Amino acid sequence: MPGAYERVMEDRKELVGKIIRNMEKGFIFQKESWDRAAMSPQNPVSQIRYRGANKLRLMMTAVEMEYRDPRYMTYLQIEKSGYHLRSGSKGILCEKWIFEKNETVKNPDGTEEKRTVELSHPMVNYFHVFNGSQVEGLAAYEPAKKDQGEIMKMADDFMDASECPVRETAQDRSYYNPAKDIIVLPLRSSFKDDAAFLSVLLHEEGHATGAKGRLDRDIRNTFGTPKYAMEELRAELGSLFVQSDLGLSLPEENFNDHTNYLKSWIGALKDDPNELFRACADADRISERLIGNYNRHLEENLSVSERTIVL
Repeated sequence: MPGAYERVMEDRKELVGKIIRNMEKGFIFQKESWDRAAMSPQNPVSQIRYRGANKLRLMMTAVEMEYRDPRYMTYLQIEKSGYHLRSGSKGILCEKWIFEKNETVKNPDGTEEKRTVELSHPMVNYFHVFNGSQVEGLAAYEPAKKDQGEIMKMADDFMDASECPVRETAQDRSYYNPAKDIIVLPLRSSFKDDAAFLSVLLHEEGHATGAKGRLDRDIRNTFGTPKYAMEELRAELGSLFVQSDLGLSLPEENFNDHTNYLKSWIGALKDDPNELFRACADADRISERLIGNYNRHLEENLSVSERTIVL
């Protein structure tokens, strides 16, 4: 019977295989199958949102199984909550990596002290979760809806929270210039809708997080090279993760407008399947930084408004 490491690696290989097969057909997620509500996997018991590889894994499953519910729980959580798992339900494997441990050490004076130490070799384990649609007794999921005005307000706030200048100009390209540390976008009126504009903005802000002094990724790569394509994958996943965490309606461009990079992504993933999981880890860091900047901006503006009211 395979151990935890072997089981997780086997599941990773299966996930990468599915994504490669989709890419070979010209998309990451089949556009006819995805649903906004199910693209933000979360646990209603622990109140956590699944991250990284688990997030992508559950999003892929939601598309494949046509789930409309973003909630996932372990069997134990289902039982302890008083719910029941529907007969014949199949769980989804999620991985858990352990990078540190708590240990008690004795000081020279004889006293003992508890410390958290980093493991020289991370340990891996796994668990299975079940979608809310497989759980009897769980109330139906009601997704919150955002109108176009809210989405554009969100885009303005993300622009204001950007760690580098963002300029809209009358041209047809969007890009981040690492030499000048600036983002350039076409005029928002040239986008199909507000969601598409926000998606591209988040993609370019994702690139900007890689600058020195931020997340320090290798982002000065030549167009058309494998490294350039891998940075594009990180920025695209980062944008996707931010939008799903905020419960936004994801435009089709997030899933299917990758013709310039699909071949490079396929080649890189075939050469090294773990490249996808490194990209997911970086995308997590991107999304956490962008959402952190966004939330701080909102808090600062709220504080200013409160002070203004008091005065």
